[in-house]
Amino acid sequence: MFKTFKKILKEFMDFIKGINQAIIEDSVSALELEHNELEAAFLTMVLGPLVGVTTLSPILSLELLEALKNEIKILESRAVRGEDVLGDLMASLGGEW
Repeated sequence: MFKTFKKILKEFMDFIKGINQAIIEDSVSALELEHNELEAAFLTMVLGPLVGVTTLSPILSLELLEALKNEIKILESRAVRGEDVLGDLMASLGGEW
């Protein structure tokens, strides 16, 4: 009787741990999605005036360009390799092809 109760209690605890892990993973994926949306909005606000979309004043967007160093490097490398679309696709998948 005691072993059965102990086994049921252990399975219940494993179930609760699994639910906790699922909630954590779901929360992380929701935060990653929110981060991507906010990053896209920030890029639109900063780079928009440089291409004609009026969101911020151009002076303010030029001051905020400092925060976009990595993104600008990626854009520059893609502009240089503009005709290598398949190479960019394979690079985004990861690994060394």
